[in-house]
Amino acid sequence: MKNSSYYIQDSQNIMSDLLVRTFEEMPMVRIFDKGRSIYRQGDNAECFYYLKKGRVRIFLASENGTEKTLSVIGKGSILGEAAFFDGQNRMSSASAVVKSELVSVNKSILTDIIRREPRTAFEIFRLQAQTIRMLSSQIDGMTFQTAKSRIAQFLLRSAEDTISVTHEEIASIVGVSRVTVSKILSSLAAEGIVATGYQQIRLMDTDALQKIGGVPPLSE
Repeated sequence: MKNSSYYIQDSQNIMSDLLVRTFEEMPMVRIFDKGRSIYRQGDNAECFYYLKKGRVRIFLASENGTEKTLSVIGKGSILGEAAFFDGQNRMSSASAVVKSELVSVNKSILTDIIRREPRTAFEIFRLQAQTIRMLSSQIDGMTFQTAKSRIAQFLLRSAEDTISVTHEEIASIVGVSRVTVSKILSSLAAEGIVATGYQQIRLMDTDALQKIGGVPPLSE
């Protein structure tokens, strides 16, 4: 499996080589230490970000301080782009899970990128369309699929053999209780499909996970 961090929306797996190369070559890198806020719900969206290194949590926060994790993204992903493109305030917040390096892209920078390489605009449109398609698929999954199937799909989206994630994070992302996550992971571990450790899950049998999650084999 590819060596990239887990991501519920899986953007790093649909980013074109052109976009990755463009963002990776940008020199304006910002460092965010673990726990530092990148942007907050309600902020003006003057830029979006490319995650060059590290891991970032995207979440919603209620007025009483309750938080709902939407995704935990890894290297090669973009974030904060929706509010940037539609000109509205941010609908979610983002913070660094570990020390992370991000590239900030504002309108001036993006305009210059597109002027130099017009194909970039098409690739961004394509990325947005695919992200919307995947979000629609996830909503369908949250509505009609079993908890075990949703957890299996989450693990498969990780695109890496060992995932650093807590049961609470999985529960928040797939929409089930932490107790349910623990029970299902214990069951999968007993079957030899995964191996669990402290805040880590190692995928031992991806074929079995694909069957549980209803995901077609990679060879198809």
